[in-house]
Amino acid sequence: MTLTADAPNLQLAATRLRRIQWTWAALFLAIAGLTIAQALRGEAPLGAIVLGIAWLVGAALLAAVAQPALLALVAVAWALSLVFLVPGGAALGSDPLRGLLGGSTMEGWATAVARVILAITAWNQFLFYRMLYGTSGASGLDGTLPVIPEVVPNRTDALASWARVCGLIALLAAWAAVPLGEMDLASAALALAWALAVFGIGLGLGAAFSPTNRRGAALTGVGAGALAFLSALLAARVAPG
Repeated sequence: MTLTADAPNLQLAATRLRRIQWTWAALFLAIAGLTIAQALRGEAPLGAIVLGIAWLVGAALLAAVAQPALLALVAVAWALSLVFLVPGGAALGSDPLRGLLGGSTMEGWATAVARVILAITAWNQFLFYRMLYGTSGASGLDGTLPVIPEVVPNRTDALASWARVCGLIALLAAWAAVPLGEMDLASAALALAWALAVFGIGLGLGAAFSPTNRRGAALTGVGAGALAFLSALLAARVAPG
């Protein structure tokens, strides 16, 4: 059985994808505003502005481009933001939600649980809506399933390339934080490493788990991003301040 791109259910799914992305974009925008506001009030280091810009870029992408792979980026962003709640993780950036709700242990656990739920929700959405890329380039599917055409333009090749670029630059930023002698510059480098690691891993996973011709580049982005994230955690222990 072969479906057509104008099948009602597929068009409904495409419309829901846009609504879901706009919802995540609004949430990212709120986090960006809170993060930047903290930095401007002097409640967070310079790195908070870098984080705010990263959330803002994520919001812009989600609002402007209909791509199921971006839902993987959302999942990774929420998952890796858990690092801000663990001892030593604050060196990578601040947590505006915990600052807004308060700094008690109970509130910290509440924000952690909320992040886990958001990450799982976004990942499940990605696994479902990636079908809108079509099944012609997918592998390992049940042969009895209907053939789905490309409903959403597949931009995963470009996303895979950007994942690799972000992951590699994230590595450089993490390593650069160690020799920086000024605390603000070190915090900015660590925040940049976290932000680009999120994009490297998120875009890489989104592309790698979707039909793409550049799976190698996508996986390179995932690997470099993960290494950058771990390097940033280590660098946070030896960076000034």
